[in-house]
Amino acid sequence: MNQLLAPITNLLRHILGFFYGFTHDYALAIILLTLLVKLVLHPLTRVQLRSMKAMQTLAPHIEALKRKYKEDPKALNQEMMALYRAHNVNPVMGCLPMVVQLPVLWALFRLLYSKDLFGGATVFGIPWLRLDEIPSRMYGSFSSHPEQLLVLVFPLLVAVTTWLQQRMSVTDPQQARLFVFMPIMVGYFGTLYPVGLSIYWIVSTVAYIFEYLIVVGRPHPMSVAPPKSQVPASRGPAPVPQGKKGARRA
Repeated sequence: MNQLLAPITNLLRHILGFFYGFTHDYALAIILLTLLVKLVLHPLTRVQLRSMKAMQTLAPHIEALKRKYKEDPKALNQEMMALYRAHNVNPVMGCLPMVVQLPVLWALFRLLYSKDLFGGATVFGIPWLRLDEIPSRMYGSFSSHPEQLLVLVFPLLVAVTTWLQQRMSVTDPQQARLFVFMPIMVGYFGTLYPVGLSIYWIVSTVAYIFEYLIVVGRPHPMSVAPPKSQVPASRGPAPVPQGKKGARRA
């Protein structure tokens, strides 16, 4: 895995150094590098988001099919395939772009987590806050240096942005309940990782939220209209019921 990621990591390191060369601030360089990576990967993200939107629309109908054909897996599979074909949906397209993106994102994570990357560089010029500082290691100094509590803003923003992304992209109430603790857990991880990595996470998450709004739009309740594959074909006008008084005379 290290050999596979090494070329990507080295390329990202050079790009980070390039951005630092004219910003002279590693925090700004991280922001620019993150936005560049998001821009390069946006076509893949766009495909993934469109597939996600389509699957969210079909989710209630898929659940209905599972209930209807719970005793017949073969019929269930056939009906689901018909549902996908009727709506031109390919479930694989929701996962395939992520598989392509993961090596780049993991290489960027490894780069920002590596030691001595920033050489003691500070965050936006704050003298006591370094980019390689881990917030949990500063707990002991909060009583004598209360201004250092500012470092907790980064894990807090990690949690808040994760919550916003989750609230926007997870529209199924049942799934939302499963992920209710995710922002808290990710925010806790933010206290164990360097501040520079938290800046990447915050910027990347905010960028994803904008991508979601552009591609998918504002969150809305799932559609409950019957999908195309389940709409009965028209068979002409329905017969008009006639009472005794309206019956034709022979």
